[in-house]
Amino acid sequence: MNISLIAPAKINLGLRILGSRSDGFHDIRSIFQEISLHDTIHIIAKPGSGNISLTCSDDRIPSDSSNLAWKAAAHFLSLSEENLDIEIELVKRIPPEAGLGGGSSDAATVLLGLRTLTARPTLDLSRAASALGSDVPFFLHGSTALIEGRGERITPVPSVPFHAVLLHPSVTVSTAWAYNEWDRMNSSLTNNGIFKHYSASSAVWHEGKIFPHNLWNDFLPLLEKHFPEIEELARFLKDSCGNWGLSGSGPTFYALFRTESEAVSFSQILTGNYTLCRSAEAAGASSNG
Repeated sequence: MNISLIAPAKINLGLRILGSRSDGFHDIRSIFQEISLHDTIHIIAKPGSGNISLTCSDDRIPSDSSNLAWKAAAHFLSLSEENLDIEIELVKRIPPEAGLGGGSSDAATVLLGLRTLTARPTLDLSRAASALGSDVPFFLHGSTALIEGRGERITPVPSVPFHAVLLHPSVTVSTAWAYNEWDRMNSSLTNNGIFKHYSASSAVWHEGKIFPHNLWNDFLPLLEKHFPEIEELARFLKDSCGNWGLSGSGPTFYALFRTESEAVSFSQILTGNYTLCRSAEAAGASSNG
């Protein structure tokens, strides 16, 4: 049994951190939007005794039991009680520690792929997804959603089509570090934006108006304090683009445009590392042909 799937990245269309929780996580409010940038995952499952192997095209990413995709396979075997050996090949395009959810998407895609391979369409994957990470449950459904709580409250919302330029500063940011710093510094940070509740009637581009969602990210002031590269890039975007934001805990920024030609035109003034993409046309993991 084998299957090949794409695992899409996401960006955060605004991110508010509402506070820390007694379980060690944080309450957030954000709109998650899948984008066309994706990893490809090949899965082979055959009768066996629960052995898992994983290879990855990016040598920065571990290929052992610390990898979320490997952990997802282990969770699936425990949940389903299937007697299988599983081989996973990750073809990475989503950069690691970039705020784009690559590891979480890979994990969700492995869960979905194994459920398909074992013909278990009614198997509930939600608990396994939550155990793997706060962003993993979103990727079981994908598309566009209002995310609340630690990530478990997922409300699908209509997508706003866009083309995007992802800008990748030459720094890495650990999500755990970013939240720890937010806990330490939030009393002294000034949030200059207000995350507005989602409104279905506003989920379209309007002529002469900015993007319909507020794109403020509470991590931005923190990262600007620690990373000159991020501060410089935020200043550049503020001066040159009307619709831009920071994804997750960074460091990836995005600039949003109505058309591909606008996105390409903007990319031509850039000197750093960037990726052209668009809002995803399909929801969640999908077949790679």
